[in-house]
Formats: sequence, C-alpha cells, structure tokens
Amino acid sequence: MEKETESKSKELNSTTNLESKEELQEKLWNTNFILLMQGQVVSIFGDTVYDIALRFLILAKTGSVALMGSLMAASIIPRIFISPLAGTFIDRHDRRKVLIISDSICGITILFVGVAAIMGFIQIWMVLVAGIILDVCGCFFNPTTSSSIPDIVPKSKLIKANSIYSSITSANDMAGYALGGFLIQLIGAPILLLFNGVSFLFSAISEYFITIPEVKSYTEKLSFIEDMKSGVKFVKNSKGLKYLYITIAFLNFFAAMSMTLTLPLFKLHKELGVGLFGIAMAINTFGMLVGFGILSVIEIKKEIRFHVFILSGIIVSITMILYSFTLNFYLISILFFLDGLSLAVMNSFIQSSMQKYVPSNMRSKVFAFKNMLTGSLMPLGMVLAGILGEIMSMNIIIFVAYLIFFILFIYLSFVKSVKEIINM
Repeated sequence: MEKETESKSKELNSTTNLESKEELQEKLWNTNFILLMQGQVVSIFGDTVYDIALRFLILAKTGSVALMGSLMAASIIPRIFISPLAGTFIDRHDRRKVLIISDSICGITILFVGVAAIMGFIQIWMVLVAGIILDVCGCFFNPTTSSSIPDIVPKSKLIKANSIYSSITSANDMAGYALGGFLIQLIGAPILLLFNGVSFLFSAISEYFITIPEVKSYTEKLSFIEDMKSGVKFVKNSKGLKYLYITIAFLNFFAAMSMTLTLPLFKLHKELGVGLFGIAMAINTFGMLVGFGILSVIEIKKEIRFHVFILSGIIVSITMILYSFTLNFYLISILFFLDGLSLAVMNSFIQSSMQKYVPSNMRSKVFAFKNMLTGSLMPLGMVLAGILGEIMSMNIIIFVAYLIFFILFIYLSFVKSVKEIINM
C-alpha cells in the first residue's frame, strides 16, 4: 500500500514538473527574448540617432544639403548586394556570435567617429565609410534577429512576439528622431556619438548571455554559393511564399512612392502645408503602434487569420485611394491612422507566417532576400515618384498605385497556397 502511494506521488510530481516545464516553454517574456529585444532597442535607437548626428556633422563640415543626401544614399547601397551573402553566412554560423560581432563592430566604428569629431580630424570619407560599415552590420544583425525569434519563443506566441518586436522598432524610430535633434543641441553630436558607441558595446555584452538553438543544416556539404542558391530555390518552389514576396515588393514600392509624394503634395496645397505633414506622419506611425499593440495582446484564431490579413490589405488600399481624393486634413488624419493600423496587422502576419513556414536552416537566407528586395525597391520607387510627379498629378499617381495594390489583395483572397501559409 505504501509503495502504491509512493508511486502515485512520484507520478503526480512528474506530471506537475511536466506541466511547469510546458508553462515555461509557453512563456513569451523569457530571458532570451528579453535580451534579444534589449539588443533591438539599442540597435534601432542607435541607428536613428547616428543618422541624425551624421547629417548634422556632414552639414556642419560641408554646408551642402545635396552632398548630405548623396552620402546618406550611398551608405545604404551595399545593403542590396550584401544581404543575400549575409543570409547564407548567418544560416551556416552561430547566430549569437553574429549578433555580438555586429553590435561590437558598430560600437567601435561609432566610437571612432565620435573621437575623430571631438579631436577635430574627422573627414567626409570617414563618415561615409562608417555609414557603410553600420549598414553592412545591419545586413547581418536584422535577419539574425528575425530568424532567431521563432527559436526562442513558443510558436503560439509568435504573432505577439513579432508585434512586440515591431512596436519596439516603431517606438524607437519615433523616440530616436524626436530626441536625436534635442540631444545634439544639448550635448553636441560628437558626445552623442560616444554614448551611442558605448550603448552598442553594452548590447553586445548582454547578447553574450542569449541562448539561441543551433541550426542543424543539411546544407553543410554544399558550397557557400550553392547554399545561397538553395535559399532562392526554396522561395521559387513555394507558390505561397512567392505571392508573399510579390505583396512585400508592391507594398514597399508603392509606400515609397506615396511617402515621396506626400510632402510635396502637402506643400503644394494651402489647405494642408508642410506643418501638417509632420503631424500626419506621426498619426500614421501612431496607428502602427496601436496595431502592433493590439496584436501583442489579442490572440487571433488560426481559422480567421487569412481573412484578417486580406481585410488589412484592402483597408490599406482603400485608405490611400481615398487620401488621393481629399484635401481635408481631419479626414486624412483618420485615413492615415487606419492605414498605419492595417499596415501593422498585415506586416505582423507576413513576418510570423514566414517564420513558421521557413525551416530554421533557410530562415536567414529568406529574410535577407526579403531585406534586399525592400532595400532595392524603395529607392527605385522614390526615384520614379519624383520623375512622374514632375509630369503628372501626384494624386493620380497615388490613386493608380494603390488601385493596383487593391486588385492584388482581391486576387490573393482566392490563392489557396497563401491562405495555408497565413493560417499556419
């Protein structure tokens, strides 16, 4: 009788331990996720502040707005060529080390620029090289973060995790641009760069304590180039994933066009003006934060995710189509808020679906390829918008762009392969 009682007690304890382990596994805010998000906070805020400080230094050194724009554009061009190589490298190496090395290089680079500015020997070529180094490090850091999230949080919490990740990114952008200019006036660009460099090194130290599961790759016997091609083939052979890439491409291309045309459109009409442009963009970003916030709290059931995804894309299209017809700022504010909220939902679903669908050993390559796509199409969209804006109505350009996007989402609603990926 005593043995039977003891046996039952052991079974009960075993069951309790199993349940506690399952609860631990289902926990979103585990140590690894917290450390990863901390690194993202430093990285995004640092990039934004550095961007402002660099603009300030270039203008102070040269006094040329055109040169400033050219140097800033030149610093992001390597992203287009480096991203595919970076994705393959990440899938073949320890992702924790990639995070640590990326942040360490950023920290050392920014510290050098800060010291050069303080000592008075800074040159324009140093600023350009530093910008290129930071952008290249971002090619490694960002896909590593995106590919690591599914391996350190439960699958059931993936949409929430990505929403939190995107909320941090959006909030940091807002805070960086809001505080960057103030901090430069308060303490000066060189001192700000020193603090920024130290923050990157602190982030690298904290990332040392992250545990990211090792990727078991079947591509170990493949050469680097063959491995890189395998990522392209994976996307090519998946009909649903190809459609998601097309969606991302159109979205970024048209968003770049509308973003480029919105400022001159506001400036052109007395009913709006440049002053209201900043408010409108802030409202759009606030809408995104609200969207990410909602998804970080509410659990969307699998069976309705695809319908919510299609609805969000349609709302994005309709809000921008209506925006092209009105000069009423109050209506534009409502439309921009709804646009931002719907963009947040759509992007979170795409990100989470890709993370679930793509195997660990392919994930960094796939996300790096996505970054290359967005990095190359956005400048192209800006250039095309500028050319078309000189020869035809800016309202018509925005209307046509989002009418095409609306038709794309109506078509996607009938594509079974996309539905299967989104509802995973």
